[in-house]
Amino acid sequence: MDLEVNYRCPRRVVERAVRLVEHNSERFAKAIRAGPAASGRLVLAADASDETVRLERVLRTWPDDGSTRAVLARTNRELLPAVVVALRLGLPFRAPRIDLMVESPRVDDLLARIAGDEQDARPLLVRVGAIRPADQDPLGLDVATALLGWAVGHDTLTGLTAAIMETRARLADLRRDDASLTLATAHATKGLEFDHVVVVGMEIGRFPSVRVVSQADDPVRAYEEERRLGYVAWTRARRSLTLLYDPTVPSPFLLEAFSVSELGLDRTMAG
Repeated sequence: MDLEVNYRCPRRVVERAVRLVEHNSERFAKAIRAGPAASGRLVLAADASDETVRLERVLRTWPDDGSTRAVLARTNRELLPAVVVALRLGLPFRAPRIDLMVESPRVDDLLARIAGDEQDARPLLVRVGAIRPADQDPLGLDVATALLGWAVGHDTLTGLTAAIMETRARLADLRRDDASLTLATAHATKGLEFDHVVVVGMEIGRFPSVRVVSQADDPVRAYEEERRLGYVAWTRARRSLTLLYDPTVPSPFLLEAFSVSELGLDRTMAG
């Protein structure tokens, strides 16, 4: 069998990514090994905190030296916490395939409907909660629900509207095509590479995607494709790879590539 040398990734990343994909019955046509000079880090970040909290912890550990960085996830929706963190830290980012609800014209439509009823003296949360999109479509309902969440902490419609406009202005300033931080799905990064990579959602139901596997005509083949996608995500890293997961619900892919003790699950699983 031919050998393919991966000169890009740290040795441990290559070894564990290969160990993962070796569980497939349909394997790569070539055996893959790390290059002799491959160096770098693989970090197993077990953290049961809120997604934005644990992701911010990771991003703060990366050097501010102009290196390329990426937050990778199974789906675009799972990248939304990364946008929140980027805004919080003032980090320019690329996210060409992420549609943000706060930018939707439907937000403006709902705000205009609330503002149009000048006689409504009820508290803002009640007024926002009473608004429903006229056509009852799923997207409209999602926007209405999001607007209700954003209204928490605001006493007036003017304050809520100003906060939304401020968020849009920050997005316009930080969302750049030339940013060193990329937010993307594993699918979208095939053939790309970054100095530092964090893969979020390495947990049961998220990666591998339970929805994709359960709805597939051939669940076994779909599961193996999920495993190959995990390999792609892990091997985008040149200098460091961080796998972020809740230790109470680790992805089966982590259990295939690492030991229970490496994952810090001894105490969790014993309890």
